[in-house]
Amino acid sequence: MISVLRGRVPVPDLPPRPEQIEFAQLPVLVMGGLAAALIIVFTWHVCAVIIGRSRSQNAFRTAILLGAPAIALVIAAGITDTVQRHLRGQQIDRWSDLEYDAMTDSIAVLEDSYGITLTQNPPFVPVVPREWPSEQPVTLADGSPTTCWFATTDGFYTVRCGDTEDTATPLEPVAP
Repeated sequence: MISVLRGRVPVPDLPPRPEQIEFAQLPVLVMGGLAAALIIVFTWHVCAVIIGRSRSQNAFRTAILLGAPAIALVIAAGITDTVQRHLRGQQIDRWSDLEYDAMTDSIAVLEDSYGITLTQNPPFVPVVPREWPSEQPVTLADGSPTTCWFATTDGFYTVRCGDTEDTATPLEPVAP
């Protein structure tokens, strides 16, 4: 394996990507738990009325007082969960826009620094550290087409060009 020459172009420092909500958040769980408790008490009360062991003087009023809050809590939990997921989706969208802007800026700097032109449409270089390089077709400064491998190593981009990742050689920056 050929040693990798550290490039002079720094990898953008992006905040961590917000995670998608996989499971309900705490407020939704609390509302759901309260609704479940009310539904259990409501069911117990209805069963007591059916078998004739209800101690309530107005069984219908008691059922309403137990059922209405349970329904309201279920609806509130659903709305809260939907709002939380929507807000998280907006955070992820904003992060994706930030990532795209950082990638566009990085591509421009890499093209200037190394005298290359990325020919894939749309071009792509990694903007978050990762363990594998990104393969991209490029045109070198002399006009010859080739494949380059863009990696993030120690906070900087490394650019190696060649037919395969194993045979690629480091590309020297042309700009100081």
